[in-house]
Amino acid sequence: MSGPETMLPPIFGLASVIYLGLAVYVSRSSPQSVVGFLMFLMGVMVAGTAFAYGATDITLFNIGRVLNFAAAALLPVAFYAVYRQFTASPPNPFVLALLLVIPLCTTVLALTNTWHGLIWTVTETDTGLQFSKTTDSLWFRRVHAPYSYGLFALAAIALMSRLSSIAPAQRRTVVLMLVCALLPFSLSFANNFFDFGSPKFPYTSGGIVIMLPLVAYVALSLRVFEFSPVAYQMLFDHVRDPIIVLDNSGRIICANKKASEMLGHSERELLGQKLWEDFPEARAILEQARDLDLTQTLTMKADQVYELSVAPLMDVHDRKQGLVVVCRDVTERRQALSRLADSEHLIRTLIETSSNGILRFARDGNDPQNRFRCVFANRAADSYLSGDTGTLVGMPLQKLQQLEPERLLAHFSDPRHAKSPISLETRNESADGEGWLRIVGEPVGEDFSITLIDITQRKRHERKMLADALSDPLTGVLNRRGFEKEGKACIRGCTSGAVLYLDLNRFKSINDRFGHQAGDALLKAFGHRLGFCLRPEDILGRLGGDEFAIVLPGVTVEDTKHVAERLVATASEAYIIQGQEIRCTASVGIALLPDHGEELWHLISVADHAMYNAKSVQKDAANDTAAYIEAAVAS
Repeated sequence: MSGPETMLPPIFGLASVIYLGLAVYVSRSSPQSVVGFLMFLMGVMVAGTAFAYGATDITLFNIGRVLNFAAAALLPVAFYAVYRQFTASPPNPFVLALLLVIPLCTTVLALTNTWHGLIWTVTETDTGLQFSKTTDSLWFRRVHAPYSYGLFALAAIALMSRLSSIAPAQRRTVVLMLVCALLPFSLSFANNFFDFGSPKFPYTSGGIVIMLPLVAYVALSLRVFEFSPVAYQMLFDHVRDPIIVLDNSGRIICANKKASEMLGHSERELLGQKLWEDFPEARAILEQARDLDLTQTLTMKADQVYELSVAPLMDVHDRKQGLVVVCRDVTERRQALSRLADSEHLIRTLIETSSNGILRFARDGNDPQNRFRCVFANRAADSYLSGDTGTLVGMPLQKLQQLEPERLLAHFSDPRHAKSPISLETRNESADGEGWLRIVGEPVGEDFSITLIDITQRKRHERKMLADALSDPLTGVLNRRGFEKEGKACIRGCTSGAVLYLDLNRFKSINDRFGHQAGDALLKAFGHRLGFCLRPEDILGRLGGDEFAIVLPGVTVEDTKHVAERLVATASEAYIIQGQEIRCTASVGIALLPDHGEELWHLISVADHAMYNAKSVQKDAANDTAAYIEAAVAS
C-alpha cells in the first residue's frame, strides 16, 4: 500500500476513537438508549478496518476482520432495536434473542476463521497478503448477507413509514439518523453484490467515516439519545385531557386516545384531517393562536363545554412547527360555578339584610354644631360597635371612632361628593382578636346610611392567598416567586453572605424506580432537612423540580463551607419513604456576596455553575467532603 492509501488506516483509527468516545458519552447520558450501543458497533467496525486495511501482518489482518465481521453482524440488530425504541415499544427479549442467533453465529465463525477459513482466507506472498473475497463465502452469501441486509432494510423501511406519525420537532432528528445509516448500507450492498469500485476498498467503513460529522451533530447537538418516543407516547396516551398536535397547515399529525374519543374517530382516521372540519368554532381560536399561547372556551356539543389551550410547537431552533391543542372538559365546572354563583347571590342577600350592620345618621337641628347623630342601628351594628356600652341610637358620629368619622364627614360635606357613595375599610377589635369592617356610606337625602360588612375572613383569606402564592405547595418552603422576593430583600442590605444552589443526584432514577409519589415524598423530606440546618434569618426556596436555593446573609466563607458540609451530609442520610429505605445524595454550589456579584439571580447562576463543577470532581476526590466543598465554591 502506497500513496494516499497510506493515510486511510490512521484516518480510520481516529474515526473509530471518536465513534467510541461518542458511544461512551451517549451511554453515560442515557443508559437506556440503544443509540450508544449502535455508535459503539460503528466504532468497532471502523477500528477493525483500520487494523485490516493495508496490513502486512496476518495476525493484525485477522484481528481487524474479526472486529469488522462481529460489528457488521450485530449492527442490523442494533438498528432494529433503535427503530423499535423510536417508533413502538422496545423489542421483546425473546424476539431479540432470536434475532441475535445468526449474528452470533457469524461472530463465532469469524473468531474461529483461522481454523476453518469458511469466511475468508489469507496467505502471505512476496507481494503482500492475498485474501479471498468475502462474497465468495457460502455463509456470507447464503445466510449472513441476506439476513443482515434484509433486517436492516426492514427496520429502515418501517422507520420511514412511521415518519408522518412522529412530531415535526423530532422528525428531523430521525431523518438525519436514517441518512447516517443508509449511506454505509447502500455502499456495502453495492460493493458486495454489484462489484462497485475496487473490491479491496472498505466502502462500508468508509461510509461510516464519511457520516461521522453528521453522527456527531445528531448526538451532540440534537441529542438524539434524549428522544424517547415510547415514553412520550405512553405519557401522551395516559393524559386525561385530549391532546391534538397540528402542523403549520392546521392538519392533525398526532392525537392521543382521549382526543380520539372526544372527536369520535381513531387516531389513524384523524391523521391529516383539519380540526375545524367537524367543529368550525375551533377555527377562529386556532387563527388567534398562531404565535401566542391562548386559552378559550369551545362548545363542542349543546351539553358539553371544553376549554382549549393552544400553544405554538417550536423546534430546537425556535422555528414554529405547528400547534399543540389541549382540550379540558369544563362542563361540570361551568355548571358548578353557575350553581355556586346562584348560591353566593342568595347568601349575600341574606347577609346584607340580616347580618350586616346597618346605621342611619341625620343632622341634629338642636345641636349648635349641627352634628350627625345615629337615628337607627340594627343588632349587628350594635354588636360591631357598641358591645356592652348600650344602644347606638342618639350617639354622635364623632364618638364612633371605629367608623372613621372624619373621612365620612369630609365626604358628605363636600358638595362634589355628597351625592355619591363612599367605601372604606377599617380595623375592628373583636372578641376573637383583630377584625376588619368594610364601611359603605350611601347618601339618603340630607342624611346618609352606613352598612357595616364583616370582611375579617376575606382579609385573612387574602393574607393566606398571598402566603400560598409565595410558598411551594409540596415542600412548604418558598417557591421561585417567594424566594426571589425574600432573597432580594435579604441581600439588599448585606455586605457579606452567600447563595447556595442544591439538587438531588440521580433524582430521575429514583422517580423511575419508586414512582412519582415517592419522589414527591423525598423532595418534601429533603426540604424539611434543609430547613432544620438553617438559621431563622436564612432564606430557603425550591426553584423547581429537585433544585433548591438558599440565601445565607452575613456569613463568612468558612461559615458557608460548614453549612454546605452539613447540608450535604444531612441530605445523604437514609430516607424512609413509603416503608422503603431510599438513599440519595445532594450536590451544592456556592456563590459569595459580594465576590461573585450582588444581584440575586446572578449569584444563583454562579452557584448553579459551581454545583456542576463540583459534580465533575473525580470520584476519589468526591468522597472527600472537604475537597468536594472546595470544588463547590465558585471560582
